[in-house]
Amino acid sequence: MELMNDDLIVRTITRLMVPFLLLFGSYVLLHGHFGAGGGFQAGIIITSAIIFAAIAGNLQEVHSILTYRKLFVFGALGSIGIVILGILGIVTGGNFFQYSPLPLPFDTATIHAIAITCVEIGIGIAVMGMMFLIFLAIAGGTE
Repeated sequence: MELMNDDLIVRTITRLMVPFLLLFGSYVLLHGHFGAGGGFQAGIIITSAIIFAAIAGNLQEVHSILTYRKLFVFGALGSIGIVILGILGIVTGGNFFQYSPLPLPFDTATIHAIAITCVEIGIGIAVMGMMFLIFLAIAGGTE
């Protein structure tokens, strides 16, 4: 895949856009339980920022940082974290993903907000890992 790392306009726009995409992805992730958005959408937005930087910069350099193994670990840890949070409700005497009986010094609404945000973060990590892994497979990353 021929990359555009020698184009000044693409590199400049990338330097300007990637921080905003990462910030917007974080916003969608952390405010997903209040409205539209959440872990999947945030994972896609953050992945698009990384892909944008990889295409405009050096794909092999990005691939040396985010190897296949690390991306598999991201996907697995995100998925395992979601399951652990679901089972935590069963262990504390409730149902799967029921956070009411958790022994925390907060009211029920705060416990739900914290737990849902943790689930959304797990989803975002898993989606980011798997989507960038798909991009590397399509772009012809080596390993």
